[in-house]
Amino acid sequence: MDAIAAFDLTKSFDPAQPPALQGINLAVPEGSAAACVGRAGSGKTTLVRLLAGLSRASSGECSVLGLSPVHEGARLHSMMGVALDSARLYDSMSLWDNLRFFAGAHQVSPGQAVERISFLLRRLNLWEQRDKRPDRLSTGDLVRAGLCRALVHRPRVLLVDEEGAGMDRETAGLVQDLLEYVLAEEGISLLFCTQNMNYAQGFCQRFALLDKGVLLARGTLEGLRVGGGVSLRAALRLREGQPGPEGFFQERGLWQRLIQGEDEMPGIIARTVGQGLDLYEAKVIRPGLEEIYAAYLAGGRRREAAPYEQTAQTRTEIPAGQGREPGGVPGPAEG
Repeated sequence: MDAIAAFDLTKSFDPAQPPALQGINLAVPEGSAAACVGRAGSGKTTLVRLLAGLSRASSGECSVLGLSPVHEGARLHSMMGVALDSARLYDSMSLWDNLRFFAGAHQVSPGQAVERISFLLRRLNLWEQRDKRPDRLSTGDLVRAGLCRALVHRPRVLLVDEEGAGMDRETAGLVQDLLEYVLAEEGISLLFCTQNMNYAQGFCQRFALLDKGVLLARGTLEGLRVGGGVSLRAALRLREGQPGPEGFFQERGLWQRLIQGEDEMPGIIARTVGQGLDLYEAKVIRPGLEEIYAAYLAGGRRREAAPYEQTAQTRTEIPAGQGREPGGVPGPAEG
C-alpha cells in the first residue's frame, strides 16, 4: 500500500492567480523516504498542509495510509506526525511539559511518554533544554523540538516541511541521524519537503521536483538523471603538469569528460595509460539532485522519470603498477 497518494491534486487560493499546486500526481510507498524539492514558492508547504488535513484541495484527491485527511482526520492524526514551521509549541509550558501534553493528546500512556520523550530529547541533544520554555530556545532547538512533537506518538507516517534557508549544521546532522533511525528501526514512511536538495539526497530514495506548483518529474535519482538528460562524468587525476587526454577539460584538479555510461571507463583508462600518462585515479562522478533539478528547469520538462534504481558512485580501480603514486593507491571516489 502507498503511505501517501495524490491524484490530480490542485489547490488555488486566488482565481486571479496561478494555482499553488496544479494537477499533482504523487505516491510514496509505505516504509520509504521521499523528498519533495523545489525553490521557494513551488508549493511544498501547500502540499504538506493538504496531506495533513490543514487545508482542502480545490480539486483532485489525496490520501495518507488510505485515509482522507479531510474526512478521516481524527483517525489519521493518531497515525501521522507533522513537522511544520507553523506547528508551534506552547510558550506557557516547558519543552518537557509540552511533549507530555502532546503525548497525552495522542493517548500515549504516562510511562511510555516519559520513555519516548527522554529518547527523543537525548537523540536530538535537547535533554539540557527540557525545562526551558519554547520562547527561550534557539531556532535550531525549536526545529528539533518540533520534530520531537511530531514523533512523540510513534507515527507510521511523518510529514516534514523544512522551510527557509535551511537548518544549522548541528541541527541538520541530528535531524538526519534521527530520521535514518526511525526509517530503519520503526518502519516509518517519510515525505520531506525542502529547498536543500543535497541534504534530502542524503537519506531519501525517491524525489519529486516541484516548480511554481507544477510537478516537473518524480522518481529515483538515477531515473531523474536519465529522464533529464544529465550525463555522467569520467574524471581522471594525472601527475601534476601533464596534459589531459583529448576531449577532456580540467575542473577542480581533475580531467573530466561527459560520458553516457560507466562501461566507457575501461576504454578511457586503457587509452590514457597507452598514451604514457601517469594515471593516479579514475572515477565516475554522478550528478547531484541540484544539477538534475536545474536541468529540468532549463528544459521545461514535465514527465515522470523512468523507474531506474539509484546506483552508488563508481570508482574504477587501476591495475597494479600502472600510474600509482609512490607507495599509494588510487584516491577515494567522491561520496
